Amino acid sequence: MVQARDVAGGIHFHHADRPAGPSPRQLPADVRGFVGRREALDILDGLVEGGTGSQTVVISTIAGTAGVGKTSLATHWAHRVKDRFPDGQLHVNLRGYDAGPPVSADQALERFLRSLGVAPGAIPDDPEDKASLYRSLLAGRRMLIVLDNAAAVRQVRLLLPGSSSCVVLVTSRDRLSGLVARDGAHRLDLDVLAEDEAVQLLRDSTRGHRGPDSEADLVQLARLCARLPLALRIAAERAAARAHMPLGELIRDLQDESSLWTVLSTDEEDDADAVHTVFAWSYRALGDENARMFRLLGLHPGPDFSVHAAAALAGVSVIGARRLLDGLAGTHLISATAYDRFQFHDLLRAFALEQAVRDEEPEGREAAVKRLCKWYLEAMAAAAEVHDAQYADDWHVHAAPTDLTGVPDVSDYERAMAWFTVETDNLVAISRLAAEAGLHEVAWKLPALLRTPFLDRHPVQGWFPMADDALTAAHRSHDVLGQAVTLLGMSIAHRQAHQVTAAVEHSRSALAAARQVDDAWQTIAALVMLGHALRLGRRLDEALRAYEEALEIARRLRLRLWIVWGLIGRAEALLDAGSHDEARECVSATLRELHEGESLGARSECLWVEATIARETGRLTEADHHIGHALHMAYETRNVIYQGQCETELGRIRIATDRADDGLAALQRAASIGRLLGDQVMESTALDVTGLAYQALDRLQEALPFHRLALTGFEEIGDNWRVACALENLAAALDRSGDPSTAASHRLEAVRLLRAYTDQRARSLCSAIESRLSAR
Repeated sequence: MVQARDVAGGIHFHHADRPAGPSPRQLPADVRGFVGRREALDILDGLVEGGTGSQTVVISTIAGTAGVGKTSLATHWAHRVKDRFPDGQLHVNLRGYDAGPPVSADQALERFLRSLGVAPGAIPDDPEDKASLYRSLLAGRRMLIVLDNAAAVRQVRLLLPGSSSCVVLVTSRDRLSGLVARDGAHRLDLDVLAEDEAVQLLRDSTRGHRGPDSEADLVQLARLCARLPLALRIAAERAAARAHMPLGELIRDLQDESSLWTVLSTDEEDDADAVHTVFAWSYRALGDENARMFRLLGLHPGPDFSVHAAAALAGVSVIGARRLLDGLAGTHLISATAYDRFQFHDLLRAFALEQAVRDEEPEGREAAVKRLCKWYLEAMAAAAEVHDAQYADDWHVHAAPTDLTGVPDVSDYERAMAWFTVETDNLVAISRLAAEAGLHEVAWKLPALLRTPFLDRHPVQGWFPMADDALTAAHRSHDVLGQAVTLLGMSIAHRQAHQVTAAVEHSRSALAAARQVDDAWQTIAALVMLGHALRLGRRLDEALRAYEEALEIARRLRLRLWIVWGLIGRAEALLDAGSHDEARECVSATLRELHEGESLGARSECLWVEATIARETGRLTEADHHIGHALHMAYETRNVIYQGQCETELGRIRIATDRADDGLAALQRAASIGRLLGDQVMESTALDVTGLAYQALDRLQEALPFHRLALTGFEEIGDNWRVACALENLAAALDRSGDPSTAASHRLEAVRLLRAYTDQRARSLCSAIESRLSAR
C-alpha cells in the first residue's frame, strides 16, 4: 500500500518504504593553503563527536567580521569530516551580505529538495510544507548541511533538519542569537588570525616566488591587513607577483593607500578599513584592462559568471576575457568555481560595484549592462531553439543578432540543457536587471524564451514573477506584440498549474493583443491556447469553436504548423466529448497535413488519440499497436508531457487486455512525470488508473488508497469532472470490498457533479451511475 508520504519523493507502487534517494556532494573545493585555526577545528570536531547523543541537531554558528575566514574554515572543516557523512553534504551560499537579494529559506529549500531527488512539480508551494518534506527526507540520514553567509535567523530556521544524525554548519557576520537561544546552536565566534598564523599564511602564500622576507616586515604587513585571511591572501599574492620588490616598499605603498582610505572612509571599524584598504591597494595595482574588467563584473547581478558572459560585459573577445579573469583570480580578487566560471567574495563584489560607480561614466555602465543583457538573450535564444525543437514550441520570439562574440556551444539538446541548468539563476537575475534598466525588449523576450525549459524543471510559481515583469516591460514600451507573447505564456503556465480561469483570461487577453497588431500567427496561437484552456475546464463546445476559428485563419494563410495543432486540439476535444468518429476524422486530416518524417511530436499526439479511441471502442490490438508507436516517438522527442499521457494510456490498455500487472510500471512512470511537471491532473489520473489496475487484480485494499489519493488531487485543483470520475472508481472498489453504503454516497455526489456537464460522455457516465444506484 502506498501512503501519501510515499508519493512526496517519487511514486512507488509496490512498497511503502521510502528509498534512500540521491547522496548529494555539494561542498565547494577545499581551501588551498589553509593555515591555523587549530582551536576552532578542535571545537568543531568535538561538536560532531558529541552530536550523536541526546541533542536533536548540532548547529555550529561561525560568527565573525567580514573577511575573517568563516567560509574558508567551514569549507576546510567540512572536507576534513565529510567521510563521517556517507549520505552526502548539502551546501548553499545564502548571500546574506551580497549587493543583490539574498537567497531566502524558501529558495534554499527548493534547491535542497531537488538535490535530494524530489521532482520540481512535487515540491510544495508553502515554505512550511517544503520544510516538512525536507525533514522527512533527512530523517535517519547522516548528512552535513553547510549554510554559508546567513544574514538572519529567518534564512536558516526552516533549513534545520529534525534528525540527530545530521549536522548543520552556519556562517554569519551576525551572532544569530535566536538560533542559540531557541534551537540550541553552538556559536563559535571567529577572531582574526593570531599574529604567528597570519605571518605563516603570508610565508606559505609567497613561498617559491620571493626570497626570504624579514620577520619584522611580515609582521608589519600582517598588521596592516588586520590579520584578516581575505586581506592577507590578496596582499601575499601582490607580494608574490613582485618578486624583486622589497617587501618594505610594498608596505609603504599599502601605508599610503591606508592614509588615503582613512580620509575617504566613514566606517569606524578598523577591520573594515583594513579590508577596503587592501582591496583598493590591490585594485590600483591592476593594469587598466584588468581594473576595468574587475569593476564591470560588479554590475553582473547573478551568483557567478562565465568567461563568455564576462566577455560580453566588457566588450572583449572570449580569449581576452579568459586572460583577464585568470589574472584577477591570480590576485584573489575573484575565485574560480569551475572551468570557465568565476565568482566574487561578497565584499569584493560590493567593492567592485563601488569602483564601477566611481570610475565608469554612467554611459559606460549602461552600455555594459546592455551588452550583458543582450548577450544572455541571444544565448538563451540559441538554447531555446534547440530545446523547443523537441516541443515544436516556437512563438516567433527571436533575439536580434548582435556583434557580441562568445555565444556558448548549445549545438545539441544536451549542451543546451547543460547551459540552461548552470545559468538558471543568472537568467532569472538578468531578467530582473533588464526590467530595472528599462531594456524592455530583453525584459519580455527573455522570460518568453525561458518559459518552456524553466517549467520543465522548476515549479511553475517561479516563472510568474518574471512574467509579471515581462508584461510590465511590454506595456511600458507599448509593445503590443510583446504583450501578446507574454500573455500567451502566462496562459500556458496557468494551464500547467491547472488554474483554468486565469488560463482562459490570459488567452483571451493575448488574443485581443494579437488582433490589435494584426498578427495572424499570434492570433492563431492564442486561439489554440484558448481552446486548450477551455478544454481543461471541460467547456468543450467553447473549445471547439476556438479551434475552428484558429483553423479557419490557418487554412486561409496556409500555415501548416497551426493547421496541425488546431486539428489535434479539435480531435482531443471531440475525444473528451466521446465523439469517436469525428475525432478519428480529425486525426486523419492531421496526418494528411504532415510531411514524411515531420513533427514527431504531432504524430505522437495523433497516435495517442487513435490508441484511446481504439481502446474505448474495443479494438484492443490496434490500441496496443498505436500506443507503442506513440510512446517511442514521445521518448525520441524527449517530450515529457506526451510521455506521461502515453504511459497512462498504456496502463489503461494493459488493464483492458487483462495485463494489469504489466500496466503498473507504466502508471508509475506517468505519475512520476506528472510530479516532475507539477501536473496534478496527470499525476492524479495515473494514481486513479493504478487503483483500477489493482481492482482488476482483485487487490481491493491496495486499490482504495490510490483512488483516494487521486480524489484528493482532483479536489485540490477544483476539477469537478475528474472528481466525479474518481468518485465512481472509488465507489466501485468500495462496493466490491463490502462497503456499499459509502459507495452509494460517493455515487450520489458524482451524479450531482456530472449534471453540470452536457457533452455525450458526461451524460452517458451520469446515466450509468444512476442505473447502478437504482439497482442497489
